[in-house]
Amino acid sequence: MTILRRVLVANRGEIAVRCIRACKQLSITTIAIFTAADAGSLHVRLADSSVLLEGEGPRAYTNVDAILDICEKQGVQAVFPGYGFLSENADFARRVHDAGMVFVGPDSEAIHQMGLKHVARDLAIAAGVPVISGSGLLGSAEEALDVAQKIGFPVMIKASGGGGGMGQKACLSENDVPASFAQVESRSKELFGDAGVFIEKYYPTSHHIEVQVFGNGSEVIHFGERECSIQRRHQKVIEECPSPYLADKPEIRSRLVSCALTLAKSIKYRSAGTVEFLVDDETGDFFFLEMNTRLQVEHGITELCYDVDLVALMLRQAEYQLDGSPGIPSAELLAIKTGTLSGAAIEVRVCCENPADSFLPGSGHVQSVTWPDQNARVDTWIQLGSFVSPYFDSLLAKVIVHSATREDSIMKMAKALETSEVGGLVTNLAFLKSIVHSPAFSSGRTLTTFLDTQFTFQPRGIQVITPGAFTTIQQTRPRTRKGYGIPASGPMDDLSATIANLLVGNPEDVECLEITAHGPELRFYSASVISIAGSPFSVEVDGEPRDMWSRIIMKPKETLKIGISATPGGRSYLAIRGGLPGVPEWLGSKSTTPSLALGGLQGRQLRRGDFFEVQYLELSDLPSTYQIPSNLIPPADVKNIYVMHGPHDSNDYITPVGRQTIYSSEWTVDYNCNRTGIRLEGPKIEWARTHGEEGGSHPSNVVDYPYPSPGGVNWTGDSPVIFPQDAPGLGGFLCSSTVVSADMWKLGKLKPGDKTRLVPISYESARRLAEQRRKFLDVIIEHIEKGTLQYEKPLQFLEVEEGTTDTDAVLQIIPGSHGGPTATLRQGGDRFIIVNIDVSSQKVGLDTSVAANNLARAIQNFEAPGTFVHVNISSIMVEYEPDRIAQSDVVALINKAHQQSSVVEKPFSARRFIFPIVFDHPSIREAEHRYTILQRDKAVYVPNNVTYVQENNGLDSRDGVFKVLKNTRFLVVTVGFMTGLPLLWPLDPLARLTAQKYNPTRVSTPPGTVGLGGGMFCIYPAEQPGGYMMLARSIPVWDTYALRPGFRESKPWLCEPFDLVEFREVSLEEYEDIWRRFEAGTYEIQVEETTFDVRAELDREHEIGHLPDAVEFRTKQAAAEEKMRLREEQLLADWKVNQEKNRGQAPRELDDTIPGVKVSSPQVGKVWKLLVKPGDIVQKGMALVILEAMKMEIEVAADESHDGLVVKDLLVQEGTLVSPGTSLVILDKPA
Repeated sequence: MTILRRVLVANRGEIAVRCIRACKQLSITTIAIFTAADAGSLHVRLADSSVLLEGEGPRAYTNVDAILDICEKQGVQAVFPGYGFLSENADFARRVHDAGMVFVGPDSEAIHQMGLKHVARDLAIAAGVPVISGSGLLGSAEEALDVAQKIGFPVMIKASGGGGGMGQKACLSENDVPASFAQVESRSKELFGDAGVFIEKYYPTSHHIEVQVFGNGSEVIHFGERECSIQRRHQKVIEECPSPYLADKPEIRSRLVSCALTLAKSIKYRSAGTVEFLVDDETGDFFFLEMNTRLQVEHGITELCYDVDLVALMLRQAEYQLDGSPGIPSAELLAIKTGTLSGAAIEVRVCCENPADSFLPGSGHVQSVTWPDQNARVDTWIQLGSFVSPYFDSLLAKVIVHSATREDSIMKMAKALETSEVGGLVTNLAFLKSIVHSPAFSSGRTLTTFLDTQFTFQPRGIQVITPGAFTTIQQTRPRTRKGYGIPASGPMDDLSATIANLLVGNPEDVECLEITAHGPELRFYSASVISIAGSPFSVEVDGEPRDMWSRIIMKPKETLKIGISATPGGRSYLAIRGGLPGVPEWLGSKSTTPSLALGGLQGRQLRRGDFFEVQYLELSDLPSTYQIPSNLIPPADVKNIYVMHGPHDSNDYITPVGRQTIYSSEWTVDYNCNRTGIRLEGPKIEWARTHGEEGGSHPSNVVDYPYPSPGGVNWTGDSPVIFPQDAPGLGGFLCSSTVVSADMWKLGKLKPGDKTRLVPISYESARRLAEQRRKFLDVIIEHIEKGTLQYEKPLQFLEVEEGTTDTDAVLQIIPGSHGGPTATLRQGGDRFIIVNIDVSSQKVGLDTSVAANNLARAIQNFEAPGTFVHVNISSIMVEYEPDRIAQSDVVALINKAHQQSSVVEKPFSARRFIFPIVFDHPSIREAEHRYTILQRDKAVYVPNNVTYVQENNGLDSRDGVFKVLKNTRFLVVTVGFMTGLPLLWPLDPLARLTAQKYNPTRVSTPPGTVGLGGGMFCIYPAEQPGGYMMLARSIPVWDTYALRPGFRESKPWLCEPFDLVEFREVSLEEYEDIWRRFEAGTYEIQVEETTFDVRAELDREHEIGHLPDAVEFRTKQAAAEEKMRLREEQLLADWKVNQEKNRGQAPRELDDTIPGVKVSSPQVGKVWKLLVKPGDIVQKGMALVILEAMKMEIEVAADESHDGLVVKDLLVQEGTLVSPGTSLVILDKPA
């Protein structure tokens, strides 16, 4: 028979995957259904086609009308329900049948009969199957109590429509009955839509044993029994086939099987089903519990022991039914050998839940996953990047083993679990391992009370009670991938992080926790060795003070509490012996980039309830405590930061007076600083230019280039930002200087309000400082290991003497030969060299992009160790490891490559993307508004970026900007900035709009935003900071796990240099649908292979560029741009004046004698939202005000003493700059 061709899988998770794989083996086409949260599920990828459901959560998978509609549209012949959801919904089964399809399972009557437990009980009695003494449906708790007293305690109150252990409650005495009855009745109605409740005798020392049956409507066969006694809250944890309890009890086994067959035949059962029994451990008496009219979760162990594919058998039964037959012919069914049991199988259920926190389910993305390669079967739905939703059951996988004996299977399971790992999520793997290794499990006497009376689990790890203000996982080990907008990340104060690791006995580059402003509270479930180093914080263990910069011994069940930084915004580092082994690596490092949701734990800061497994230490193995001497503790305040000149403090960008201002001034750290950028406030510098030329209107603007990041001192307009570990990788603002590698640790010490100076040193001094820093760490290691200290002032190793030098930013200018490009080499600290490419036209464009790529390829061909080349439209940057290759050797390498770089003349293959684009998206308006509230309210580009671009380019209307986007081919010239952002160059000279960049840059940009800065366009791939004008929205061009269609495996960025990009306009409604499908992973990105002819494009550009229309466009553009530049200068000056006024304008001063309770700001920041108004009643924990500080939104909440008070007055406004202790709100008692 071959008539069954199209099956819809009406389920999700591992059972959907199981069915799809069975269908593939039978050449049956499968249609999957899924919600947006399940877009990364394996069943979506494996199915021949998939349909996105409306809505979210279980309701989406139980929407009968929607599913039947999908079936009709997809030409479905049969529906496979799996287990759960609609698998035991009699009405669904009937409607499937009525629609002319086959329900892959029993008929609706059997489902209905066995779904009502009191009816099933009556049918069992009629069939002569033993049942537990009990009742029919009960009308009240009083009636239940009366029955319980007659039966005798303990009893079990059960929901008639229940199953899978849900909707039942054990009562040990009369006192338990009223509350249990009410709870089960309520739960029954909620879960099953049926408030029916009945009662049964409860056997606490018993086994849960079930028999697998299969019928065709007349005959029924069996495939032995399974023991499922190990349960938690009546949910199965471990299952076995055959039952170890029945191993020496063949007579009981025979009677169990006979009863199961009799019951199934009595209702003319079809397809797979399971008859469950309760078996008394002492007497061997058994009683019918229920019949599951579906495939069981644990069917796999039966398949292995009886060499049968139950899913394939169900599909074969359905095929016969589709053909009009009752089912598989009886002769064929009875011929299946069911009596031959082979070996023993064990299954464990791997779930996303925390055994240390009452098995609380978790959620998040699968950041890494490893299963045993052999000797185990793993039924799972997860893959790298899958999202585990809080809406569904926590089951991730079933690990199943099979061997000749139970003893061998236990050993095999132990090995399988040791090689199983799910990174980024808390799972019960450690719990399962502990059970499998326990003597109680090995004994084979596993009761239904096993987890309560026979086994005790001791978690090993750390539970996050409160996460602190901003706590992330960081590691000094760098990521293996450079470029493509992937930040270096790691601890901002890597020196303190390294010392903390040394104190606990770790290698220097083990991951630790970076703690900002306010620390976490952590409960330790096992012994550990920790250390906290960095800016001063209060530290307590079970309420007792502990010293920082010391080795602290944590005992099981102790709580570590790290309080508030002594100075607002401080950072410290918590190192733990052995690190955090369960945290997965991303690109070779465990560091977190929270601004981009990359790496670490779910790419975010810690949250309440997070749990980390740690290295197990016996109490006898714990070391003694240790305190580092004060003269080995790095200073908490940063007075000077060592930098090197360059790349852009040369005379062509900054005058000598400007340089003098930079390096002689004291700079103040702005309130808005974090891991992405540390903004400094100070005097205005003198620029050598009045205009940024092709880079933009401000003299700080340059054509986009690879940033010397981290470390660059970047000028976004007239204020500098130092690039820390999570800073962008390219952009269009110049960098005057670059922090040297050995002094990067000081960036982690900077806090809002700190004052510091930038001290320029030479390359040689920078390398000497690096050697001294290494020596300083060696001194600490020696003192930790031996207690000796040879130096009186070891902190001097962190300083270097250097007189102020004039700028040596430009290392060399290599002239072009035979019409080739000129290369200007600029240093960026002791790790970067930027090479600017200049061509004869002196214009940035396609020819400079080609020349830059040629030079980059020539350098890469040398394969010099410790080097990596970044490419942009008119520049490249060689990033090098100075410990492996010196600056002079890199300069020599660039010279050789410059001589050998060739010109591309022939057309080459390229990809052409066509992206959807929508104009005037509300999210862009919101981002513009947020900027005006929090950052700058007067600028040429606010309140509307598109209107500014129109006016800046002399266009007649805003639609002129949109026409450029709709009608232009763009060339991807580089990919970088942050998370794979592509920079786009318009190939049509008439489409080359210009715009200045935000000054200062905004802190947030909607993902998919199409931007313009200088003369470059871009697509923002994620929610991130930015400086380009926001023109429209498209789709993001980044997928962290590269799962979506169009992305390539292990490459989360979509675009590559020399891709072509075009935009197709869509409506807002179309865009929202595209966005939803993109998020769900079903949107097919339009891409095609093409060729790109550089020579033809250059000729075309030259031809168009000399046409009268092009000349007129550039003339109007230049005039408009100059007009806007002058206007911006005035607006910027006005804004700065207002800024100075606002500093004294904001918080209202109050007389201390005025009654009321003042709620104060915990730190420097700006008021982002006022969440209360006068007259509001305050409750404990209620958020009153949201501050934005260090690019974090920080809630100021009411504490216990504020509970019940009334808001009397607001002392600040939105946008007000506040300091620690500034009064925000005044509360008073109700009138």
